[in-house]
Amino acid sequence: MTDPRPAKRADHDSDASPRTDRRHKHTVGGSARNPRNDVQRYITRHRLEPFHRALWTLAVAVFGDEATVVPHIRTVSGRKRLTFVVDAADPSASMDYEHFLPRERAFWTAYAHVPKPEIPFLVAVRPARGWCRLEALAPMFAFMPTGDLEA
Repeated sequence: MTDPRPAKRADHDSDASPRTDRRHKHTVGGSARNPRNDVQRYITRHRLEPFHRALWTLAVAVFGDEATVVPHIRTVSGRKRLTFVVDAADPSASMDYEHFLPRERAFWTAYAHVPKPEIPFLVAVRPARGWCRLEALAPMFAFMPTGDLEA
């Protein structure tokens, strides 16, 4: 329990020395910085929520309920670039890309009619979860014949 009697003026440290500023500048950087917070701040600052919502709605309409749209910020030549990665979440795309291709074309056709923000950004379609970054940017399939087919 604290003492209910008033303290004497001479007992206070604030009277003995001038008050120092206790506020410290704390800059979060490096590994302590959360990239998701940076992306959300960037989207909010540039008022991109309606565009993000429209892109997500379009992705769900074309690719299904499992589709997601995740924004990322990449630094290219010292400039921040916003990239929206549309994850179609179609596991069959890794086996049969030709079957997936018409839906991707339908997405890009519909995307052409979506009003775009006036800041630089990219949109990338990733056909299936688990694809590496290079496959997401440029999916490529190769036919490798076996010995039976060669002749």
